[in-house]
Amino acid sequence: MPTSSAAPAPRLFDLSLPDLTLEAGARVMHHLVRGWWWGPEEDLPWLRSRARVLSTEEADASALRVVRRTVEEQRGLAEEARHRGSGRAPAPVPTVLLVHALTGDMRAGGKGGWWEPLIGPRRVLDPSRKRLLCFNNLGSCYGTSGPADEGFPLRTDDARFGPPLPQAKGDLRQDEHRLPATLTPWDQARSILVALDALGLDEVELVTGGSLGGMVVLCLAALAPERFARMAPIATTESATAWVVGLNHVARQALLMDPGYPESPRRGLELARQLAMLTYRAEPGLEALQGRPAEWSSRALHPMHSYLEYQGQKLEARFDARAYLAQLGAMDHHDVSRFPGGGLARIRASALCVGIDTDQLFFPSHMAALARRLRERGLHAEHATLASLHGHDGFLLEWDAMAALLARALVLPTARAPQHWEEAPPRTPAFSPPCVPEA
Repeated sequence: MPTSSAAPAPRLFDLSLPDLTLEAGARVMHHLVRGWWWGPEEDLPWLRSRARVLSTEEADASALRVVRRTVEEQRGLAEEARHRGSGRAPAPVPTVLLVHALTGDMRAGGKGGWWEPLIGPRRVLDPSRKRLLCFNNLGSCYGTSGPADEGFPLRTDDARFGPPLPQAKGDLRQDEHRLPATLTPWDQARSILVALDALGLDEVELVTGGSLGGMVVLCLAALAPERFARMAPIATTESATAWVVGLNHVARQALLMDPGYPESPRRGLELARQLAMLTYRAEPGLEALQGRPAEWSSRALHPMHSYLEYQGQKLEARFDARAYLAQLGAMDHHDVSRFPGGGLARIRASALCVGIDTDQLFFPSHMAALARRLRERGLHAEHATLASLHGHDGFLLEWDAMAALLARALVLPTARAPQHWEEAPPRTPAFSPPCVPEA
């Protein structure tokens, strides 16, 4: 494995990308993606030639802050972020792509990063030895195009399915004029692939992520099988189950019934998050950390009450309600088999499929089944179980176990040797499922 000099501080950057037609037919104009990079010093001239690199002050000021932009601001940023150089990333440095979960952002490592204990010098993801990348998912609210931006398409723009039908009294369908356009993990994966194209990166040594991020990982590996040597989907599934869709439906209703929606549904977003937290955590961990108070009182809040209120308020202060709906919808619409011919049949990456033994959202049996189905297709696929008291969020809490799993994922045997290009390889377009119309 090639080594390089010590890594500089991580950087945030913006990319201006071509307009993107979504799977349901709406079109994202002024397609912007915000990314996070941490790698060796030699990478910086390449990154600056391809993207608008944020200053340290601008990056710090934007930490977990909702980004809301007018159309004019989006146009200006797109012009700033349009790459004008032809620099290529230094070839010997392998790339690891990280994909965040539903309300996460692109800051995977560094201070406050969602995998901070796993990323850094002499850690399992060492930026002096790897080029680490993470992009804010399409439809989120931390710098990539999403419903917090003026002009983001609405559900009424889902042109593939024609205009919405009139709603009768009591109809459970929502008013489509008040909802963001439908996003799917296929769309989020295609946004990431176009971002990789803009950076001139054609090969990824490992792509990994958990929950919704794991869904996107599977879509990436199916859309561009030639690009990904290894993948490690964590605590996810091949398709969203009725259990997941049902939980998301209740969370969505809590948000939509808030009289302040869509401008300021504060309590609705808090309640949606409280429900989500009950699916992210398991009984043993909650009992250990939020158990019953020592003394009983009819007026005292149970620790669990205050815990859920705190979690709801924390999300409400840092996330956009319409972006939350878009991310819930993406999770609902996840289905790898929807790719014509079956998405798993396209995957060529070796896989480490990680389930969490106490996961109450995506049961660990899903990851065991995924590994088995990949092996049936002749791929190298391993299954591992992460033991945790804490349930689904174990991949964000069990640092020693996660470090060991990522170390294993990085050395999975692959079906092909890494390619090193003497000159720029042919550009690989971000593949779109045939069902997606492209204007």
